[in-house]
Amino acid sequence: MDKKAIVSFLLLTMLCGIHINSLAAVKTDRQNTNMQMMPREVYTAMQRLVDQGIVRLPAGCRNVRDANFDRHEMSLLTLQAMKRIRMDENGMVAREDKENLTGYADTLYLKEALTLDLKNLGMNQEHLMKDLSPSSEAGEAKVNERRKFAIHGEIRYNYQRNSGNKRWDWNDSRLRARVFLEARINDNWHAFGMLEANKHFLSQHGKDDWLENWRFYVRGLTGDVLWTAGWYGYMLGEGNIFDSTVTGVTANFGSPVNYELTAGRTKAHGKIFSANAKLLSEPAWYGGGIHHFTKDDWDNEKRTIWHAFYDYKISRDNWLGLMYLGSDLKDKDGRQHGFVATASFGKVRIWKPKTQMLQFKYYYQPRGTYMAHTMSGLAGYMRGGFQGPAVFYQRTIFPNVVFNMEYYMLRELTTKDKANTWWTDVTYYF
Repeated sequence: MDKKAIVSFLLLTMLCGIHINSLAAVKTDRQNTNMQMMPREVYTAMQRLVDQGIVRLPAGCRNVRDANFDRHEMSLLTLQAMKRIRMDENGMVAREDKENLTGYADTLYLKEALTLDLKNLGMNQEHLMKDLSPSSEAGEAKVNERRKFAIHGEIRYNYQRNSGNKRWDWNDSRLRARVFLEARINDNWHAFGMLEANKHFLSQHGKDDWLENWRFYVRGLTGDVLWTAGWYGYMLGEGNIFDSTVTGVTANFGSPVNYELTAGRTKAHGKIFSANAKLLSEPAWYGGGIHHFTKDDWDNEKRTIWHAFYDYKISRDNWLGLMYLGSDLKDKDGRQHGFVATASFGKVRIWKPKTQMLQFKYYYQPRGTYMAHTMSGLAGYMRGGFQGPAVFYQRTIFPNVVFNMEYYMLRELTTKDKANTWWTDVTYYF
């Protein structure tokens, strides 16, 4: 813990006796307030950690509920549990999920339930880049030192082959390099940057732009609100609605329901306004949002898109998902509602060879339900909407080297033209 956390914990020790012995009249009111701020399961999980000897309460405290800890105090105790079982900021122990480890499940639940408060104490896990350095059992001073400035990167080579209608009769291969930069401003604020260089082969891409994509933004906390501002990557609806760079501001707040508000401009110089809400309630997570886009330089018309999703975790790394999408922009046949169904099995861990993921998707998306789709297939070129299945396979072949394969069998909704894509890539993270 840093000095601020140590001082807070000492105050917590002194206040605990006061809570129990001399502020009984005030305690009832404060308990009612805290119960609104934290679900009952937070107290239950912490008490189990105390019973297991993982968390030690300050002198004079008999149990968690009687002590009536507030969010800040519960966060300090959660940091104590994380340190005791050696859990890093990503919820990993020795780079793995340790579901059978005593105290792991309760500590992970507390970390997620109190995530904003933990970030306020210096546990910042909001990295958009790939953080491959061992997030470890190193002391807090060493962790903070590492965060003052960090550089990460990835090099990817991909091959894309299209078939079907003559419109899609083109192939491509590309070498892409990305460098991610991070600078620590203070305990609550970080600055991020990303530079990208591309070299295309086998296509009619034209002259390569060695700075085709770049980002620079800051991210940090003010109170209970997490802010992102600048030029940053932004995704909506798991990429089924939008996945591109925006220039704007995003605010995340709320627990257990997390809300997200965004306002800005897209890379195509259109305006974007978005509101989202999601709730994680094991074994399911669900939510939705509404998103307004104006006309842009990529010939996208003005539209408002809304979506709702429900994902269900079958087991540790296996899940099923269904997303509904709607729009006020209809195609020429009156279609304005769509969906994406997903079945996912396994999970790739880039540091662990032979870990793998197999995923199946089925898309049905009229043209009004997306603006900048995330897929490696031809959705972005299909002005009449699309439907069809896709399969994805990923495998870690060496530490920090991942092989990816994707196949799309799509059909344009309005013309029925076929648009098949075979995509493979190998990525090295460093």
